[in-house]
Amino acid sequence: MGESWRRIAVSLAVRVVAGTLIALLSAWSATLRKQTRQLERLDRYIAEGHQVLAVFWHGKYAPLFALASGRQAVVITVDSFRGQVIGKISRWFGYRPVLLPAEVKTRGFPALVEQVESNAKLIALALDGPTGPLQRIRSGALKLSSHHGVKLVPIGVASSHKLELTSRWDRQVVPLPFSRVVIAVGDMIDLSRLDSEAGIPQMEDIVRSGMDAAEGDAEAILRGKPQK
Repeated sequence: MGESWRRIAVSLAVRVVAGTLIALLSAWSATLRKQTRQLERLDRYIAEGHQVLAVFWHGKYAPLFALASGRQAVVITVDSFRGQVIGKISRWFGYRPVLLPAEVKTRGFPALVEQVESNAKLIALALDGPTGPLQRIRSGALKLSSHHGVKLVPIGVASSHKLELTSRWDRQVVPLPFSRVVIAVGDMIDLSRLDSEAGIPQMEDIVRSGMDAAEGDAEAILRGKPQK
């Protein structure tokens, strides 16, 4: 009986928190000056028949809910209170959330592979999520590309005025209302093309370079120097 009440209480709490955040995100997003033209590159990759894993740093995910809405993306998170809240927010903005098992190290990767095998065209994943360390690239994304041919696409985000939450592990960046926010979409990365002897460190270097380039492109566009 006690467990049933606990589940009901958690479910209600998730709904309340998610509903509040959805209202805040919607109102906040309406004030932003969005520059999302490069998302056309992401659409083109998918139209060309590629299976895409859009990757970004956890600290930059906040504006992506609204800025990339309307795309049939699978959003990967972890089955926890926080993950359930993210799942409800994702549904509101038109995405399909997939909550990985809490024991992500042992069961998370098979769940990712299941999404690939179900032919999801676009999957979104924070490279260093859900708990860090900061900008530490998780191996799941690397394995999806190297073993299953999924194309990694780095996503960069930049904003003209922002608040950085330095007390959080991911140093989350929140664009301030009425600021200009830019999304940059990098070149596709296909780790399956690497030599079979390539190890995780080499893959990490390639992906990190792609992430740095996407972040640099976003900052350049923000300064009025369009890329590509």
